[in-house]
Amino acid sequence: MGNDGGVIAVKRKFMRHAQGEKKQEKAEQELVRRQKIQHCALSEEPLREPIVACRLGNLYNKQVLLEHLLARTIPDQFQHIKSLRDVVSCNFSQKDNVKSDQIDTKKQAFYHCPISMVEFNGCHQFVVLESCGCVISAKAWKELRSKECLVCGTQLTKVKTIPLFLSGEEYKAKQQQLLNQRAKKDKRAHCGKETAHNELKQIKKRKLESDEVRQEIASRSITNNVTDFVKNEKIKNAVFASLFKSGQEKKNPNDLMMTVGGMRYTLS
Repeated sequence: MGNDGGVIAVKRKFMRHAQGEKKQEKAEQELVRRQKIQHCALSEEPLREPIVACRLGNLYNKQVLLEHLLARTIPDQFQHIKSLRDVVSCNFSQKDNVKSDQIDTKKQAFYHCPISMVEFNGCHQFVVLESCGCVISAKAWKELRSKECLVCGTQLTKVKTIPLFLSGEEYKAKQQQLLNQRAKKDKRAHCGKETAHNELKQIKKRKLESDEVRQEIASRSITNNVTDFVKNEKIKNAVFASLFKSGQEKKNPNDLMMTVGGMRYTLS
């Protein structure tokens, strides 16, 4: 057994390999983080101010992102970004001894946390405050959380932060969450459009029915007026005719009496 705690020679070999794999995995993660803090996630070009961050913690050159949005050429992995409202402008605190146009090639960061002085080099967790866009270390924010930004003094109306360095699993979970929220929002918007369209159809239908009712009322009114006119004309004609008829009726009895009187005179 070797008197080394039960570890035999065969097992030592696997333990050495396991440690090597862990170191390699850690080095790869560090490389990925450094890639994220130095390059635009969309174009892979070196980051240049102005810089914006999405809610997945990706950093972008604002000009590049705007060009892709206008051209509608956003790749599928960034479909959670529909407009500049889906990103936050980052206010980085620059170190005094490094110029902003220098590219980090020797693990030297040109940004840092203005509160804790921790360098923005990918080895420490940083967050972006959504209200003002200031970038500070997650540890400083956790310990000194307040309703006012400690960097610029802005009142934080919504105390929400965007973590910049998410692990692979956290990144996928957050991405799925954003896509689900986007789908629900689009569905509500679609339902709202359908509701508005149906309401417009109902309004048009009611207006059409109202027009038909008005036309029917107007038609009935015209018909009634014509009927009344014809009726009145008939009454007038009847009255006019009765004048002659009544005169004729009055004349007939006199004529009869004169005829009878004449006959009596003749016979006598």
